[in-house]
Amino acid sequence: MAEPSNKTILLMDMEGSGRRRDSEQSVIHRMLYTVLHETLSAAAIEPTEYRSEDRGDGVFVLIHPAVPKPALLRALLTATPEQLVSTNRLAAEDARIRLRIVVHTGEVALDEFGAVGADLVHAFRLLDAPGLRKELATTSEPSVLCVSDAVYQGVVRHAHPGVRPEHFHPLTIDSKEGATLTGWYHDNSRPHTGTVRSEQPAAESIASTVPARATATVSESERSADAARVPALHTRTGNFFFGTASVAGDAIAGDKHVGTGPAKSAQQRGLEGTGQ
Repeated sequence: MAEPSNKTILLMDMEGSGRRRDSEQSVIHRMLYTVLHETLSAAAIEPTEYRSEDRGDGVFVLIHPAVPKPALLRALLTATPEQLVSTNRLAAEDARIRLRIVVHTGEVALDEFGAVGADLVHAFRLLDAPGLRKELATTSEPSVLCVSDAVYQGVVRHAHPGVRPEHFHPLTIDSKEGATLTGWYHDNSRPHTGTVRSEQPAAESIASTVPARATATVSESERSADAARVPALHTRTGNFFFGTASVAGDAIAGDKHVGTGPAKSAQQRGLEGTGQ
């Protein structure tokens, strides 16, 4: 069995494609790939940084983890709807398309038959969720984006430029495997006012268990000495870290790259794990 590696998983599925005639299927199939390629281009994702597999009425794409997820989400929230509106404007009414879109991240193995992995199944369960189908059916927008809880917690909730967490709303489904899955769909017509679950930082969790008398005995000089031993982390957009650091345990959630050297452009990013 091929060993898995981390990928960003992008799924797109056309609404109501099974009701189309064969002649229309051919037209909307080309339209789907036009929208996909324009989206990837808007996110500055090179052809060597992803592989795609056709699903007839949809497509799924595996993207190299070095590609910043905020850039992909911004493109899906802006370039994708704009391209859909532009493409549909030139098409007959029966040949217009609307999309359900899912973004997840996880481990995927590639063999001679294609891609396999529980995280890939997870993404497809979100794509087929009745709640997501309902959101697309009730909105006037040409697409609806849903991210997995892993992407929400690791990327969306940090409010990167162009990605507003208050516009994402929770979606819970019971999968065929019996597990309860959580996704977050985008709807900018109303803000999300509920409590957003987030991981409590390890330092805060530990501090909450220490009596006040014990914490009060730590001197200012000891705090300064401890702070001096903590290395600086240099960050760029997304979940990637550059510089030299020593991290005890696993206090950084999501994908992470720790190393030295300047940030790389899309053309210079490592391409390990991609297949053409």
